[in-house]
Amino acid sequence: MSNTFSESWFLVAQLRVAMQPGTKVHKQHFRGINWYVLQDPCSGRFFRLQEIAYRFVSSLSVNLTIEEHWQNFVERFPEQAPGQEDVIQLLSQLHHSSLLFFRSEADTETIFERVTTQERKEHLSKLMAFMYLKVPLFDPDPLLERFGNYLKPIFSFTAFFLWLLTASIGVFTVFENWPALVNQTQGVLAPDNIFLLYISMFGLKLCHEFGHAIALKRFGGKTTTLGLMFIVLTPLPYVDASQSWSLKQPRYRAVVGFAGMYVELFLASLAAVLWANTAPGIINSLAFNVMMIGSISSLLFNGNPLLKFDAYYIASDLLNLPNLFKKSSDQWLYYFNKYLLGTRDAESPAFDAYERAWYTFYGFSSYFYRLAVVFIIAIYAADLWIGLGIAMAIVSLSIWVFIPMGKLIKFLLTSNEIRHNKPRAWMMSLGLMSLVVIAIFFVPVPYNVKAPGVVQAETSVQIYSDSGGVLDSAILSSGQAVKAGDVIASFTNDDLVHEKMLISQQLNEVNLLIRQALDKGQADIHSLTQQKKFLSEQLTEIAYRLSRLSVVAPFDGIWVPNKLKSRLGSYIGLDEELGTLYDNSRFNFVAVVSQEDASDIFGYPLNSLGMKLLGQNYHELNLESTILNPYKKSFLPSGALGWEAGGPVMSTSAQDGRVKAVEPFFEVISYIDSPPDVILYEGMTGWALFRLPPRSLFWQLRQSVLQLVQQRYQI
Repeated sequence: MSNTFSESWFLVAQLRVAMQPGTKVHKQHFRGINWYVLQDPCSGRFFRLQEIAYRFVSSLSVNLTIEEHWQNFVERFPEQAPGQEDVIQLLSQLHHSSLLFFRSEADTETIFERVTTQERKEHLSKLMAFMYLKVPLFDPDPLLERFGNYLKPIFSFTAFFLWLLTASIGVFTVFENWPALVNQTQGVLAPDNIFLLYISMFGLKLCHEFGHAIALKRFGGKTTTLGLMFIVLTPLPYVDASQSWSLKQPRYRAVVGFAGMYVELFLASLAAVLWANTAPGIINSLAFNVMMIGSISSLLFNGNPLLKFDAYYIASDLLNLPNLFKKSSDQWLYYFNKYLLGTRDAESPAFDAYERAWYTFYGFSSYFYRLAVVFIIAIYAADLWIGLGIAMAIVSLSIWVFIPMGKLIKFLLTSNEIRHNKPRAWMMSLGLMSLVVIAIFFVPVPYNVKAPGVVQAETSVQIYSDSGGVLDSAILSSGQAVKAGDVIASFTNDDLVHEKMLISQQLNEVNLLIRQALDKGQADIHSLTQQKKFLSEQLTEIAYRLSRLSVVAPFDGIWVPNKLKSRLGSYIGLDEELGTLYDNSRFNFVAVVSQEDASDIFGYPLNSLGMKLLGQNYHELNLESTILNPYKKSFLPSGALGWEAGGPVMSTSAQDGRVKAVEPFFEVISYIDSPPDVILYEGMTGWALFRLPPRSLFWQLRQSVLQLVQQRYQI
């Protein structure tokens, strides 16, 4: 425990308090340590205590003052007894949870000033969380009581086996129909799908919440409240399953926590099968939305222990780490207090290395993940109404920056913990804040812009059939290397041979007529001469076409045929495309630059330009001879960059088969200076890295925010 004595002890020393007589006590076991959960039967609030703290609280009596009781307890448990500061904090928390009554003439407002402060904090947090309001509606327990016997088998071993089978079929169905899924995902936020999306979400969340309630009923608990929770003004159902904290077995609490995802993933799997086996229409769209919401919300939110949703409580129970979120925060505060401020008496909430490792890891990971989630929700709120997004951004900034700074200043001014190291605490705190401000606003850091792109051969030629005819043989392997003069395809054309023979005979006949006309002095010699010229030209053309029955490569390169395998032995007409020959000795990288990034790239000198290919990230290649195309384009240089092919650029398919970007872009074309050990092929995708002059973090963040606001909200 912490400090044995406290300067504030006089405020509570003469109080006479005891636990409320109707308080329910639930014993739990975590990693060899006994814990006791106190429950107020009126408010339903819970409070968890360690064994020594429970012994102290349970032995409180109005017949003794807190001073007398504490002295007796110290005599009985000299090594384990809580210090005076711990007693003050413990009594304050129990009073706030309505688990104490007292008999005293003391000034209770002064004595429980900490409680008033705590209540003020709660009201402030509710005000800050105006985007997450809860409205209770009714008690679902009578309904669950009535149908409980029918619902209990949902959480049997047989049902779990069926759940695994159904989930496996659903996953297989999704991967089997992945291209169709990606294509339909592009319209998930289309106006005609928004209503179906919300209906699916509401229905799924209702089933999700009833899953918690049914599981809690299955293990002896009860759910007293079902209501609506407004998340960013979107009403969704919720149930109060807090009584799961009173369950003795951690696995029971874990099952209650998993029950919502259990139901949701089962329905999503059924919806996946229904979606894959129905034609476009209302049923297909509903199944698609249920599948998407049931899987995404379960995996990214409820299934993520870094957020205080279902998976957090499951992890807390399975890891035997109660109150994981708060203790993780306290662990990082301990590091700050102990090693930065130099407080020698600072105490870690961890009892051993196991807890210390988990608290450290979870506190760090959850902080940054929650930051990302808050940012995404703020963007979503701004999409609904820009004023809403600004309000949420201000609230988030207050929660993450201003309020913690205020707490730090109050801690430095009032805390007794740092009375021996207050000068160092102030100096380190001010120094750290100054370093943060300097680092954010004044220190230049590397500023890079990434743009997706595709590798293209600098020289490529489409090969056509110059003669036409029956395709006898061809190089059918796509990507095969060929040399200049190699035969790519060969044809036979009997019609050309017969036509050549016929024209040759006609030409012989005309020559004979011309000689006769010269001998007889006939006047039609001019017309015969013109006819001879015409036949000669035809014969020359046919001879050329016959010489081109074998198509050869004009240069060394990589041959990519155009579906020739299925056309062997069939007739191919004149000037039909046979394929493309790529010169693999020199490649360019065509990068697609968004309008937001183009202003930076076009407006500032490039320090250097590099690129990395997908699958070869260990190599950074140099780009040279860069050409910045200042004209906007709409059609992507390769379909591999579009969404339908799994690329990063939002796109749609045009009627002519080309892929059109949703937003116009600019092209940056650069020559790839590749080392010998790097393999380059036409159509490979990657990222170009534009290194611009260093800028401060504040400038970069401001630039990103301004671009985002201009792009999404045209402000």
